[in-house]
Amino acid sequence: LLTGLAVAHFSSKTIAVGGIAEMAASALSMSAGVYLSSQAENDLFRGAIADELAEMDDHPEVERLELQYLLEEEGIPQKDAHAVSEILARYPNSHVRMTVEKELGLAFGEHRTALGDAFVVAAMFILAAWVPVFPYFVWETHAALAVSLGATAVALFGLGTFKGYVSGMRRLLSGLYVLGVGSVAALMGFAVGELVPRLIS
Repeated sequence: LLTGLAVAHFSSKTIAVGGIAEMAASALSMSAGVYLSSQAENDLFRGAIADELAEMDDHPEVERLELQYLLEEEGIPQKDAHAVSEILARYPNSHVRMTVEKELGLAFGEHRTALGDAFVVAAMFILAAWVPVFPYFVWETHAALAVSLGATAVALFGLGTFKGYVSGMRRLLSGLYVLGVGSVAALMGFAVGELVPRLIS
């Protein structure tokens, strides 16, 4: 967006205001999406765990056999799987915890805080989006564009390098990859800024 506005010869003040507006709108949109998805996921987890607890109360032997089969599928001998399921059947919460984790792949107990997830996403987005925006508060359009692109490139390469460090990938390649993706996005903004004014003039 910022690159497109700069190439379209808007003033640095206009670009800065547009960048702040876009930053706020995107942060709110992303955080709202994360909040709703986290909340839905938590509701799904709680519902699945409640169903398993209810089934344990209504059909304890069926649930015990179900856990035994799950253990056997992991290579535990039938005799040992039977013994483990018999022991766990005496402790419903432990039994359901293992069944939920093995059968449904869900984490038993505390889940993510939807509001906290939304806040983190919004904060991280604003922090990252501020990098290309701040030069337009300081310099005129052409100088600000150069500084914005340079600062963004450094930030993207740094982010990619850190991603490579965390994931065990080659840091240089990871940094160049993230930088490449960001460069494509900047080129698309440049193309839009060049073409749209010509199309509507």
